[in-house]
Amino acid sequence: MRSSVFGQRNLWLAVIFFVVAMSELAAQTPVNFKIAFIGDQGAGSRARSVLNLIKAEGAQLVMHQGDFDYNDDPAAWDAQIDNILGSNFPYFASIGNHDEDRWSGANGYQQFLMSRLTRLGITWNGNLGVLSSLYYKGIFIILVGPGVMGSGHAAYIKNKLAADKSLWSICSWHKNMRAMQVGGKSDETGWPVYEESRQGGAIIATGHEHSYSRTHLLSSCQNQIVASTSDTLVLTKDDSSTAGDESRSFVFVSGLGGNSIRDQERCLPATPPYGCKGEWASIYTSNQGANYGALFGIFNLNGVPNMAKFYFKDIDGVVPDSFVVISKVEDVRTAVDATAVESAVEFILEQNYPNPFNPSTTIRFRLARPQRTKLIVANLLGEQVRVLFDGDLAEGEHVMVWDGRGGDGSKMSSGSYLLQLESSRQILTKKVLLLK
Repeated sequence: MRSSVFGQRNLWLAVIFFVVAMSELAAQTPVNFKIAFIGDQGAGSRARSVLNLIKAEGAQLVMHQGDFDYNDDPAAWDAQIDNILGSNFPYFASIGNHDEDRWSGANGYQQFLMSRLTRLGITWNGNLGVLSSLYYKGIFIILVGPGVMGSGHAAYIKNKLAADKSLWSICSWHKNMRAMQVGGKSDETGWPVYEESRQGGAIIATGHEHSYSRTHLLSSCQNQIVASTSDTLVLTKDDSSTAGDESRSFVFVSGLGGNSIRDQERCLPATPPYGCKGEWASIYTSNQGANYGALFGIFNLNGVPNMAKFYFKDIDGVVPDSFVVISKVEDVRTAVDATAVESAVEFILEQNYPNPFNPSTTIRFRLARPQRTKLIVANLLGEQVRVLFDGDLAEGEHVMVWDGRGGDGSKMSSGSYLLQLESSRQILTKKVLLLK
């Protein structure tokens, strides 16, 4: 009899362990799980082009940082998503200031978002898109509306991140503080939402300013203190048992979803180190010839759970920014092989300076290792105009100059051109503007 009881107990323990193991497995982020981040979308051909880009890039989730169609037509906005991505495509969003009037109630934006999550069997906590959080594919996502709707956003972020043990967490909202974008926006959210997100080790995703910008790794958002200028950003969480603040994160604005493109008003000149306090790793506005596009993040990169690769890509195929993020928020023991980082970022191509330019412009790029490298100028059709370099280069920073001439030595006409840096495994592109 006693043996039978022990046998039953062991059987139940085995079942419990199996369920726990399966739950942990289900919570893991799939290998090369890709998220597209957009904001300030609008309706019409430009917004559809961005959604088609997201589809073509194979994104498996969209996170939308507010401002939807600008027409107060939730049904048409939802149909635009369905027509390109499908009615069961995961699409999460935070409220934007242009979404307030039709946000709540029957057939409001929030109702369409809730209906989509319900169809997908995704549950959430709180007031969706205003003061809410959810888990998806092992990633903890906070969707809030500071400066737009609701209150207590910073306390909510703090409490949720403190209780969370996920490898990856993302805090998403629409509006900004002025120092966290490069356009004309004013202080609208307060600093606590930024600082609580950083201290919790979360990636900070915003919109509102119709451009793209990304900070270096920061040890303080409020004071714009740069912890590292490396394009491998290591996220850390604050240890509450110590007096110091060990947390590090970064902030981005991905506001080129299709509505309009604005110019750079802050941190001029429009090239590294971007003036201000040098917090900017990448800026892509009308000053840099920006086009509409999305920021893509690939998580569990090539099977390394705490590694992700990000790149911004526009609808012309231009990639003005590419970087790697490593999560150490829970003191992860998973090794990140140096080769894995190297393969994720073969090289970094900075925006040329000056841009626009006449008669010449300087091009800087950094190689992760010695390699065969080709730097060319092409027109917007992708046709080669001039080869600036084709050969072997050492690891490190390199500087080259384009004098605005084609391969035959003739002066090129005014207009936009593409700088393209190539290796055997990676191609990066920047748009440049020649003026006469």
